[in-house]
Order: sequence, then structure tokens, then C-alpha cells
Amino acid sequence: MKTLAFFFLFLSQVLYSEPSVLTEQAPATGEEVTPATVENASEIDTLFSGISSSGLTLQFTNLPEHPYVGEIVALNVKLTPVDVASGNIEYTLQNEEGIRIFSDTPRRSVKDDGVYDTFYFLVQSSAIRFPDITATITSTGTTSQTLTGTTLSATTLSPPSGFANILAEKFEIINYKTTPYNNESNVLIFTAKATRCNISDFSVPNAIKQGFESKLSNVGESQMTYYVIIPNSEQNINFSFFNLKKQRYESLTIPIVVDDDTVSTGQSDLSPTDARHTELKVGAAAVTVFIFFALFYWRREKWYLYLSAVPMFYIVYALLPNQNICVKKDAPIYLLPIKNGTIFEMTLQEEHLEAEKEVGEFVKIHLSNDKVGWVNQRDLCSN
Repeated sequence: MKTLAFFFLFLSQVLYSEPSVLTEQAPATGEEVTPATVENASEIDTLFSGISSSGLTLQFTNLPEHPYVGEIVALNVKLTPVDVASGNIEYTLQNEEGIRIFSDTPRRSVKDDGVYDTFYFLVQSSAIRFPDITATITSTGTTSQTLTGTTLSATTLSPPSGFANILAEKFEIINYKTTPYNNESNVLIFTAKATRCNISDFSVPNAIKQGFESKLSNVGESQMTYYVIIPNSEQNINFSFFNLKKQRYESLTIPIVVDDDTVSTGQSDLSPTDARHTELKVGAAAVTVFIFFALFYWRREKWYLYLSAVPMFYIVYALLPNQNICVKKDAPIYLLPIKNGTIFEMTLQEEHLEAEKEVGEFVKIHLSNDKVGWVNQRDLCSN
């Protein structure tokens, strides 16, 4: 009996005891999770933090330090690995503040350690934040982690009087010309070139009227053709700009030398034409005619008379009065003979006006209010 009771006691302990590790079910993944495995995974995550799973990385290089409001600043981004340069890279820029993109397409430089893309922004306020940037390889859809933009403070200038609202590494006047506008004022036209400059902000203080005839805005070099209407009592036009290289204001002066001739139709060629010395040419022709007549009376040879006919014809042609032309109603009158130029007046009715000369598709006319302008030949009456 003791043996039988001992057997039943042993059997009951076996049935109610915890399962053995040998009979436990394996984890759902089929792999045993150990503390060592968890520790190794943590070390790998720490090693590659800040890098996307694709291996595509972004970082800022050479951030601007002391920008000015109105300055064009460069934002450099380094992209690795370098072999991504062979594909098309698209950037997503968002959450910028106090700046606007100046050039949509970045300038690229490929080096041994990565791809360097440079974006250009125009600083618009003293508190700025550079954008958050994400790069995507369009051929594969690979996307980098988002590079968070930084904040920065920009300096607001306190310019002197005469400031032309321009900040530039370089700003220079290429050529200029002044012609009469009416009895009280002249119009000055000049071309200028600038480097790292928002040339669209240019303005001359205290002008009666002003504006762009043409402009080309680029980060590297900008160019403009500009007109300013000023009183005819002015002898010079003075204005200043802020030189970003020298960190100071610089003054520019354009002398007013009135020329009755017009500008050519070239975008940057403002040089006078040969007709500016018409009176001198007529005088020279008259002297030549006199010399030929004197030689004829002296030597009595008729061919001197034949030679004198050439300068005589020129004198008659130069002194002929200008013809009148018919200009249509609502025809635009341009300040300069340049396509897409400034329109300063419209004809209220069909008018017959004195025409002086032609430049390309334009005819120079004298208006009834003593102003001089240009009309396109397509706006002339057909009859």
C-alpha cells in the first residue's frame, strides 16, 4: 500500500507542475530572441542614424553667416553618394520664411566626395528660415531624409539719400544717351550690368518718370536698359548702390549730354548714329559746291559742274521738310524704338503728324504737344 500511495503522489505532481523549457512553443518568428540579439540591433541603428535606408544623404555646407535684406545668398547642399549625379535629382523645398527662391535650377558641382548643388535665395526680411530640403532620384524613386532648415537674422541697411535700392558685388554703367523729351524735360537711356544683384529693384530717386526698357535677371550677371525722364535743367544723375564685396556704398554719376539723335534698336547699343552732325555735313557740302564752281570759272571745264551736282543733291535732300504721315486712332506711342518698349501715350483719334526718320519697324514722329515719340509702322494708316 505504501508503494501504491507513493506512485499516485508522484503522478499528481507531474501533472500539475509548470511545463518544461523543452516542451515550450518556439516564438512566432521561428527564431530565439536573446539579449545579445537585441543589443546588436541597437548598435546598428545607432551607427546609421540620420541616414535614409537607401543610403542617400543630404547636408548643408557653407551656410550664409551675415546676410543683408535685399541680398541674393547662396545655400549649398551636399548629396552623397557621388554616383547619384548620373541620374535626375528633384528637390522639394518647403517651410522657408523671409526669403524666396531666386533661381529654380540649382548650380551643380560634382566632386570626389559628393554632389554639391547651390540654391540662390533673395533675402526679404530680417528674420529668415532656410527651407527643409528633400532629394529624390526620379529614375529609382529613392528619397533622402528631410534636411531641416536653419534660422538666421539678416541685417537691414540704413541707406543714404540717392540709394538706388541695389545690392551687388559689381554694378557698372555700360553706355548712356540723353535726348529731348519735351520743352521742359529730357529722357536719359542707359544700360548697366550687375553681378549677384536683384536688378529688378533698381530705381532712381526723384525722377519724373522711369522704368525698364529691357532687363535680364541672372545670379551671375544681370543686365538692363533703363530710361529716366528728368528736368532739362539737370546736369547729372547721381545714385548709389551697396557693394557687397567692399561692404560699403558706392556712388555713380551719369552726365547729361543732350543729343537730338535717337538710340539704335540694339538691346545694349546706345551709341549715336551718323546723322547727329547733319548741319556740319550740309555746311561741308556747301563749301565743296563753292570750290567746284570756283574751279569751273577759273578753268572753264564742265566736269567741275558735274562733280558739284553730287553735294548739291545732298544739300537739297537734307534740307527738305519732313513729310507728314497718318497715324491710326488708339495707336501706341513708344518712348524708344524698341520692341515691347514703354508706351507713354496713345492717339485719341486719327492724326497727321510730322515724321522725321525710320529705325527698323519704327518711325520717329513729332506730337502736337511738342513731345517726340516712336510709332510702329503697323499703326500707320493704309491710305
